[in-house]
This record gives sequence, structure tokens and C-alpha cells, in this order.
Amino acid sequence: MSLEDILESPRLMMKLSFPPVMLQLMQEASKPEPDFAVLGKIISMDPALSTTILNLVNSPFYGLSQEITDFKRAAVVLGTRELLNLAVTITYQKHICTNLQNDSYKIYNDWMLTVWGAISAQLIASRICPEQADQVYLCCLLKDISLLFLRCAAPGELPDDISKDSVTRSYSGQAETENDIWGMNHGGLSQLLLTRWKMDHLNCPALQHHHALDEIDTFDLPTQAVILATRWAEMELGNDSAPFNVLQFEVQLQRSLDMDEEAIEAFREVCRTKFQSMLKILGMADGEEDAHFYNHSIKNLQSSYFLSLELLTAEGGVDSIARTIGRHLKLSWDIVGWELALKSPHTDKYKLYRVAEGEGLNMVAADCPLDEIPWQKRGAAEDIVSRNMLLGRFRFDSKSLSAEDLKSLKLYFRFIGQAYEHYCAKQHLIEDRAETLETLPLGVASLDIQGDLIDMNEEMVRLLGGASISGSKNFNELFKLGLGAGLGASWDTFLSDDSRSSFSKIICASLRTGGMPRDACLYVSAYKQDRGEEHLISLVMEDIREISESQIQALKQRDFLEGLVDSMRDVVLTVDKRGHITYASSRFSKIFLGRNIFEIASPVETYTGRWGSDMFDREKTVVEVLLKRTDTAGRPFEFVISKLAGPGEKSLIVARDLTAIRRLEDKLKRQAVFDGLTDLFNHTQFNTLLAREINRSRRTGRPVGLLFFDLDGFKAVNDTEGHQVGDDVLKSVGEILRNELRSGMDFPCRYGGDEFGVIVTEVRAEALEKIGNRIRLRVEKKFSGKVTISGGLTVLKEGDTSAAMLNRADKATYEAKDLGGNVLVWAK
Repeated sequence: MSLEDILESPRLMMKLSFPPVMLQLMQEASKPEPDFAVLGKIISMDPALSTTILNLVNSPFYGLSQEITDFKRAAVVLGTRELLNLAVTITYQKHICTNLQNDSYKIYNDWMLTVWGAISAQLIASRICPEQADQVYLCCLLKDISLLFLRCAAPGELPDDISKDSVTRSYSGQAETENDIWGMNHGGLSQLLLTRWKMDHLNCPALQHHHALDEIDTFDLPTQAVILATRWAEMELGNDSAPFNVLQFEVQLQRSLDMDEEAIEAFREVCRTKFQSMLKILGMADGEEDAHFYNHSIKNLQSSYFLSLELLTAEGGVDSIARTIGRHLKLSWDIVGWELALKSPHTDKYKLYRVAEGEGLNMVAADCPLDEIPWQKRGAAEDIVSRNMLLGRFRFDSKSLSAEDLKSLKLYFRFIGQAYEHYCAKQHLIEDRAETLETLPLGVASLDIQGDLIDMNEEMVRLLGGASISGSKNFNELFKLGLGAGLGASWDTFLSDDSRSSFSKIICASLRTGGMPRDACLYVSAYKQDRGEEHLISLVMEDIREISESQIQALKQRDFLEGLVDSMRDVVLTVDKRGHITYASSRFSKIFLGRNIFEIASPVETYTGRWGSDMFDREKTVVEVLLKRTDTAGRPFEFVISKLAGPGEKSLIVARDLTAIRRLEDKLKRQAVFDGLTDLFNHTQFNTLLAREINRSRRTGRPVGLLFFDLDGFKAVNDTEGHQVGDDVLKSVGEILRNELRSGMDFPCRYGGDEFGVIVTEVRAEALEKIGNRIRLRVEKKFSGKVTISGGLTVLKEGDTSAAMLNRADKATYEAKDLGGNVLVWAK
């Protein structure tokens, strides 16, 4: 049955069409000012609805201090619009649960996403577009009604990729799939269904775009609120969400709402409390709380994230991963007895590591199928999972851990799962590259400086035939035995002449590689290498008669290796002894090839080594530089310089661009000192600066004063003109303070909200009052008297502390307020 047939079928359309109470509630919700008398009449039609609403009104959802027993009082405290939203939500939940609950599908997961989305959308909208907050709530509540309708009426019409346990959870390529099947996305289908159900008065463009996070900046503020809330619900409630992505979204949300970490945590707490209260009152209490990220603070998310990052740079194979995890367990949870199974990066087999109390880490089993791991511990277990793939399992004795510790441990292993998956992918790439190099048809041998064999690979053994078992170490003799011809006089000259660094020759000989001997042409090349006090020769031999048979494979392998280099974001260079760049990865070849590294790069001031060709003599050097590409200023790069084996004394440089890292560091440093809105010193810096200047005043005898004030009329501006205008007022006050005060001597600070503190150094009482009144008059003039300041003045007294000074100035500010505002008062 097609979508058109479903929409034209009265029987199917009735399966999830809304009851009269819901339709009446939605009609009332579409009015600019809903009528409480009408709302009360609608609610009275359903006694169970009345009881549920009052239970929710008196729950932690609102945190009211006194119990409310009737709707009229509830409307006075919360507002008619808020009661209407509750009535719509409860009616909607009851309706869809009745129609959708069956043995094969539980509505719980989808309802959780719907409730968190609606609550968080209203909270976000109340911050960025408060006038539309209630409409945004209803839009987010109903945005996925089309998916729930199809789950009820025609499950076969849902896309194959959709989760049958949670139809409202998004997936990759969803919009494209839905457009291919239905000719629209599910948001557009939801709008169409609401129209068919006579609910077209709900004006909500956000329905069609609620998953468009990548284009969020192109939409109006109500739509942005719905998009953020939709994504937020999936992140916070995602049992299988990638934890790295969850933390990244929390940062994006913090940035989008212009909130600091403390504020966004409080924001999450409000949303969490409302969400849990709603579920509890509706009889849908969350039974898997620890599985959801909303039960963990951002600080705990960050802590687990930073610990897991160590896995991404671990060196030493899977053993190093086990050691890193063991160190984390000891330092963070004091767990000393445990077992850890980790999946191989390449197979479905596991390694088992064990730590007993008083003993170190031991690998006790390798290459074990999952069901054959020889566990000893039978206690608590945590699976290490990423994207629903089991990557390991951890077993330990949980008796010594508190419930909070167990909760944080579970979170830690969720981050470890994603980090270990990334590590396996990287390790697999490295080993695959090594395997590709090993399969090239080249014989490779290592010789000492006299030409005696030290080691060789399997291909060289094959090319030399049975000569390798003769007992001789001299490579020239082995060559004669195996191929019937020697390397000639030029080989002897190469060995004896220190000025000769390389040897190459094509030799036609009889190759005995199995079966009958055959004629072959071999290309032999050798290179002298100095490794400190050790002098070695690297030799390569290739059967060039076979090159035509394998050239396609070799070209593919060559392209693969070149592709690896070119896909790196880092710049890969080779330089000669003088610093001339002889190779640059293709994306950067036009910029760097042929230039001198010492002319385009210079070390940062913290580098203490010698900057010159001498550093190429070391096996490995790491240095931070300013690298000029096409501009003249230079950008920060980290150079990792390694010596290359072979002729020409070349070195390899892998250059990593540090620009984004340095910008982030600078941003974080500035955020720690300055208020993000006014660009004044922040609350923390105010306390630090005041204590510092008091100490300095005591040492030098120079006076210090404090002006502390808040804004008169600011709340009225916020309430009548909106928070954006209020923000502009705060920015303007900050600009006035910066212009009126002495740079480096006076320190303007935003204490919090509309409160400001100015620390004035080397100032007497009379001068402090003049400065304060100058600021007061500037503010009064700037806002034409709509916004003024009321403040307190004080100077440092004998035995004063920063807290005492602030307390006096704060009390004086209240006295100024009592005098009618727009005045400064000296602290008593």
C-alpha cells in the first residue's frame, strides 16, 4: 500500500487521529491568549486528566514551595498557557500509548525522546526567543507524529533503516531515504497529517527542518530551538550514542546559547528534573538511568573523555592499552584486582589480561574466542562497546566501590569503547601498510661494512636459491653460489672506497628458484648507512624479468602508499643536509618544493637547541616553528624530523599545523579572565585583582578604592524589549568603563548579572567620587535616563580584607537604591 492510499484510507487515518479533547486543546493553543474558562471546561471533561495535571504541577517539575489544589490557583502561579501545554502533553501521551502499545513495540524509548525534546526546546526558546517558547514546545512535541502514525497504521511503509524499537531516532541518510520513498521527509509528512486531522492552525515551519543541525544558522530562532532540542534529546538519551559526539554537542549547545559551563550544567539540571518528573507522573519512570548521559555532569563527561584520549596515542600494541586502562583504574577508582579482555584489531579473537592484588599486569591468554576466555573473576562486568560492537569486557570486584563510583566507571568504559575503536582502526592501517610493503617482489638484505650478511627477507632467500644454507656469510660468495655469477670488481671497489656511498648493477644470471633454472636479469642496488658508530649496507635485489607480470599490482601498491601520504592533513617533506626541500606531499608541492626549510621556518622563542643543519644528525628531533607558506607572518607548526636511511643524507619532516590548537588555547585563556559579553574582567578575576591590589597597597602605602554598582531600570528593559537589548545595554556599560578608566591602573569587572565592580588604584576619596560620578553621568546620558546606576564607594581601611571592602560597597549600593537610584553613596 502506497503512502497516498494510506492517507486516503479513513480506517487507517482514524488509527491515530486525535480525540475531541486533544483537538479542542490544540485549537485553544493556537490562540494568542488562551481562555482559562474554556481550558477549565475542556479539562473537566476528563477527571483523570485533571488529576494528572495537578500531580505534575505539584511535582519537582516546577519546584513550587506550596501545594496547589485547584486549577485557578495553578493558572495564577504558572499561567494559563503553561497549563494548556501540560494538558496537551498528557492527552497526547495517553492517546499514542493507547494506540501504539503492543507486544512487538514499546513506546517508552520514543516517548522519552519526545518529552526531552519538547521540554528542552521550550527552555532553549525561553532563552533565545521567549515570545515563541510555548509554540516551540508544541511543535517539538508533535514533530515526529508521522513516524508514530506509520508505526501504528502501516509499519511496512517505514524505511528499512529505521529502528523498529525507536522510530523517532534519526539515522544517517534519513532525509534522502524518506524523500525517495514518500517524496518528502517525515517532518513534512507530520505537517500534512496535522492538516488532515484539522490541526493546521499550528503554524510550525520547524517541523520540516528539525534534523538540519548542519544548516542551523540559516533558520529563524524558533526553528533553531527545535533543531538543538531534537539533537540534544538524541545525545542525552542515546544508549548507543558515541560519547565523544555527546560531549562535542554539549560544547556546541553551550556556544549556541552563550552560556558558561556552570550555566549550561544548571540548564541541564532544570531539563533533567522536568523530564524525570513528567515520566514519573505519567507512570513511565526511567529504568535505565545510568545508560543515559543526562545523569552525568559535564565535568564527569570531560574527565572520562580526557582519560580515554590516552588510548589514541598509545604505542606498543594492545598491551599498552591494557597498561593505560590499568593505570586509570588504580588512580581514579583504586581498583587493584581485575581482568580485562580486549579484542584484536584484526580478528574476532581476544587477549585476556589479569591483575591480582600485589601483582603487576599479566597477559594470561591470547587468540581466544569470546566464549572461551578463561575468566577467573565472576563479579561485576562492564562491556567495552562502540557502535554496538563488542570490543572487550572488564571484570572486577565491585563491593569496595560506592554507587557513584560504579556510575562513573560505567561512563569511563563508554568513552574507552569509542577510543579503543579509533585505536584499532589506526593500528590496522599501520599494519596493513607494513604488510603491503612486505608483499613487494624485492629481496632485501642488511650487510656489515665488509659485505658480510647480517639479515635478509624471504624474497632474498628465494632469489639466492640454496646458497643461504651454505654457511658462508660473505654476500658476494652467496651470490656466486646461488646465481653462478659474482657482483664483479665494482662491488669490491664499493666496499673498499669510503667515498663510494652507493652501488647499482644489472646482472644477467641463471635463477634457481625452484624447478628448472631459468635466465633472469637482476637489478642490485646497495647503500652505505652511518648509524652512529655502526656502519651498515642496505641491499635491494629485484628480478626485472618479472616486473611486467606484476607491474599492475606494484602500481596499485605504489598509488596506495602515495595516497596514504597525500591523505594526511600534515605536511610531509624530505630535505637534504643543507635544508633544501626535495619532496613535498602533492597538496603542498607547489608551495614548498625547491625552497629552503631554514628560510621559510624559524623556531619559536622557547626552543633552546641549535637551529641549523646540525639537527639533521640526530635520529629524531621535535621542534615548534613559525612556517611561512604563502603569507609573510608565518603560522605555528610542529616539526618531527627523522633521519632517512640511504644516500644523500636526507631527512624526513612531518609538519603538523598548530594554528587551530593555539587559537583554542588563546580562547580558553581569555575566557578564564574576561567576561564573554562585556569584555570586562570576570567575577573570578574581580576577587583575584582586589586581593592583589590590597596587598600591593599595604606594601607601597598607595591608596586603593572600590566602586560597586548595579543598573537601575535594567530589568524593565529585559522584560519589555528582550534579552538581546539587555545584552546590548551591558555591552555599552562595559565600553563606558573601558573608556573612562585608566588602562593598567583601574580594573573594571562584571561581578554578575547587572552588577559591576571597579577597582581603582592610587586614588584618594575625592578622586574616586569624581571617577564614579563621571561614569554615572555617562551611563545616564547613554540611555537617556532609562538605565542609570546605583553604587557604593569605599576606600581601603586599616586591617581591611577584600570581603570587607566588597561588603561595605554592596551595602552602600542598597542605600543608593533606597534613595531612588542614579546616585553614588559612600560606605559607612
